[in-house]
Amino acid sequence: MRKLILLLFLIASCNTNDVKIIADSDFDNDGKVFLVQYKENRPVLKDSTYIVNGKFSFLDTISYPEMHYLFFKDIIGNIPFILEPGEIKLNIYKDSLSSSKVSGTKSNDDFKRYKNETLVYTNELSKIDEEINVALSSSDSLLVSDLESQFVNIREKLTDYEFDFINQNNDSYISSLILRRMIFERSIDYNLADSLLNNFSDLVKRTSSSIEIKKIIDNYKLTNSESPRIGSFAPKFSGPGLNGETISLNSIDSKYILLEFWASWCAPCRVSNPGLAETMAKYDQSDFVIVGVSLDNNEASWKKAIEEDGIENWIHISSLKYFNDPISKLYNVASEGVPTSFLIDPERKIIAKNLYSDELEFVLNASLVTLLKLKLTLTCWNSFILLYLCFIHRFISFNDLLCFANTQIFVFFC
Repeated sequence: MRKLILLLFLIASCNTNDVKIIADSDFDNDGKVFLVQYKENRPVLKDSTYIVNGKFSFLDTISYPEMHYLFFKDIIGNIPFILEPGEIKLNIYKDSLSSSKVSGTKSNDDFKRYKNETLVYTNELSKIDEEINVALSSSDSLLVSDLESQFVNIREKLTDYEFDFINQNNDSYISSLILRRMIFERSIDYNLADSLLNNFSDLVKRTSSSIEIKKIIDNYKLTNSESPRIGSFAPKFSGPGLNGETISLNSIDSKYILLEFWASWCAPCRVSNPGLAETMAKYDQSDFVIVGVSLDNNEASWKKAIEEDGIENWIHISSLKYFNDPISKLYNVASEGVPTSFLIDPERKIIAKNLYSDELEFVLNASLVTLLKLKLTLTCWNSFILLYLCFIHRFISFNDLLCFANTQIFVFFC
């Protein structure tokens, strides 16, 4: 009887949520390692320990899988892995953290498989991205356009693979991470995302990434609109600039404004930013400016991305609150993800959304020409009315009025 009671006690005391991390490394000297989780895109230190004879371990408890990272003192880089119940084994290589191996639990095995199967796409995307930067530095717009098309083509192939992965692995936490990123990048229809989410296993639905997906989809259903509509007045906004100054829609003195929502962590944003900067450089700021609203929550990352992308001439705003940014909420950006953009005209109405650089330039040129014609027409009529008043008050003769009406100057203005 006593043995039975002891056995039941041992079973009850064994928590199925226990996590054990066992790591072996080639570190020559003892060092410190940090266990970190990101919450709302901010790093949170969970635990730390010392490496002894190349080995270290962590003990933890967790209910559902969550992405975590290992950082090492005085070492650049980190090791991403999934913290979940079970025994997680790591083989770490100091000089190549990215080559380190993680195994032992389902989610980490799924993560390894996903990375291996997408490596051909990610390598090609990185290569094209580097070539785009070189082409931009040499102002080769034709090459940039061709490379951007190649980038989109490879990205579509990667997206096709990811859809297949989600459909075939509805019990995998990795599927939830992929779906969340798709929503942020606005590469998936919300109704389709909702269908995929509902097909997830109960365990995956309870992860923080799935909960975040559900909130975004529910918000979309509630508003029944992804953002302010074309033809409506742009919602008035204000927010802190790079130096803490307040910038508002009313304070921007430019005919046309591109309100561009982006973030340093958004890969598609970083690809499109240099092209948008090139487009803005073609216009006088009295005619067109770009207002970048960043959804970053780290000031250093925000400012570094501005410099790296060459977008210093934009007007920059950020409350550093991620998707809780007030302007982002005003324009319902969470329902579409980033990048999201709105082109605003002189009447402060939204006339277009989510334009590529070449489309943006076409719309701007057409709009500015129309505006110029209207201005010239008004100048023409004002001049004619003034002359007519001079005639009826006998300041000029009827022949003088006809003479002016027939001049090339008057014809040009009309």
